[in-house]
This record gives sequence, C-alpha cells and structure tokens, in this order.
Amino acid sequence: MKHSVVDDLLPYLTPIEELTPDPANVRLHPERNLRANAASLRRFGQRKPIVVNRDGTIEAGNGTLEAARDLGWTHVAAVRVEDDSATAVAYAIADNRTAELAHWDYANLGRQLDALQTDIPVDDLGFTTEELDALLDGLDTGGEGDEGEGDDQEEEHDVDIRVEGVKPRDKDDVLEAINAALEGHDHLTAEAY
Repeated sequence: MKHSVVDDLLPYLTPIEELTPDPANVRLHPERNLRANAASLRRFGQRKPIVVNRDGTIEAGNGTLEAARDLGWTHVAAVRVEDDSATAVAYAIADNRTAELAHWDYANLGRQLDALQTDIPVDDLGFTTEELDALLDGLDTGGEGDEGEGDDQEEEHDVDIRVEGVKPRDKDDVLEAINAALEGHDHLTAEAY
C-alpha cells in the first residue's frame, strides 16, 4: 500500500482503483495544476479527503486523485456521501466555484513568504520562482496595510457553466440543488437557459 496520508485520515483510506473520476467534471486540470497538486502531496501528504459518492464517483478532488496516481499511490483518503445526482452535480460546481471566489491578500502573503525562509521549493507552494519574485518585488512599494492589487475594485461578470447529461425532468432539481449550494452567497445565482 503506497500513500502519504496524514494519520487522522488513515481510517478513510480507499484503494484508488475503487474511485472513478467525475466524467462530467467541469474543472479542468492542466499539467501545471497537476504538477502543483503532486508537489503538494509529495511535500505535505494528503491532508484533506476526497469526496466521493457511494458508487465511488468523485464529487470533489478529481485533481488530487490524478496527482496521487501520478505519484504511484495506491490509496487516498476519501469520505463517502449519499448524494442524488442533482446534489452531486451541484456540490461539485459549488466546491469549485467557491474556491474561485476567494482572493489573495497579497501583502500578507508576501509577509508570510518572506518569513517562511525554509528549504521548501516554491514549486511545492504552487508558484513559480518568477511569480514569487514579481509578487515580492511589487510589494516593496506597498504600505503595511496594503491588501493587494484591485481588492477594492473587484469586477463582477457572468460565468456560464454548462451541465450536460441531465434529463429534462431533472433540470429543476439540478438548478434547485445548485442554488441551495450557493446559499449565503447573495451575489451568486444559477438559472436555466
């Protein structure tokens, strides 16, 4: 059994062969993303579980599974949920979208990176050396209270997400589940076209 899962997640170890990537995953994982995921798993181990439906289909963590496979792992930590198809689709979309809605506090990130001063390669943090150099150089002129570029000028825009493979009779259920998952985010709503 090959893995690098933190001790508290060991009860959730699941053979990778029992898991199926979401065939309708709306989030793409280009090579750079997979390399960053793999570097993080290699350096820190798996610290949060993948979320899978009872049939083993992944709802959250497709990139983690792919990176673990690339590392030659045979097991990952996974929690199983009893979601119907509409809830599974809605949760997968909400899990990806809510992460996108966060933004960096660049000044604080710069301070933390500057204080880190360890032998951890920047690639293990998901950055390239050039990105970190540009970020840290840009902060040299910022004040102590700077929150980063454009934080108070965040643009709003529509995002179209296509959910395929939903039977017409299930469309309202999927839409209702997506909107339930977005509850609390007053500026986000889903609607059918």
